[in-house]
Amino acid sequence: MKKHKSSILAQQSGFTLIELIVVMTISVLLLLISGLGIGTFFRTYKELTAWTKLQQDALNCLNIIKNGVPVGMGTDVEYIGVVNAVTMELTNTTTNVATGLKVTPPSALDIYKFDNAHFYLYNGAVRCTYVHHGVQAASPLYVFPKEEDLDDIIIDKFLFTKVNPEQNVYVVQVELDARIKTGADRYRMVKFKTKMAKK
Repeated sequence: MKKHKSSILAQQSGFTLIELIVVMTISVLLLLISGLGIGTFFRTYKELTAWTKLQQDALNCLNIIKNGVPVGMGTDVEYIGVVNAVTMELTNTTTNVATGLKVTPPSALDIYKFDNAHFYLYNGAVRCTYVHHGVQAASPLYVFPKEEDLDDIIIDKFLFTKVNPEQNVYVVQVELDARIKTGADRYRMVKFKTKMAKK
């Protein structure tokens, strides 16, 4: 009977303490590596999302300057921008380079001849004041960045340069450099340079 018991015990297999420690160590290392990989993935995803937003918002700003800021309400919405400007004037200027541009749209009535949209850089944001049908907007619009994004987006350059040789402004080159904060002392940048002409 004793021989029978010892033969049953001899046939049983299991893990030694060393094997268990090795398996646990490998499991912990795999968990750490996957955790680091997931952390890197989410950090990269956050950075790319912020950079994409910066690009979209900067392009939207340039499109608003070119195609016009929407003014008016309901069915009376008009756009005041470079493409439909009758006149353009550089503001805050030194020679042919400026940080502001005032555009005047065509006017059917004499009383609206002072309608305009003025795009300019102020306190780290591209702003726009406008007069529509003789009435000035109550407060300037935040064109880029939006007011809620001021803490994250920094504009490094916003300039208008007159391109045409004539005295009046017909063609301007717009430069917009900006960066967005993606982490502690980490930024992603965009740089745009484009020409816009009135018709």
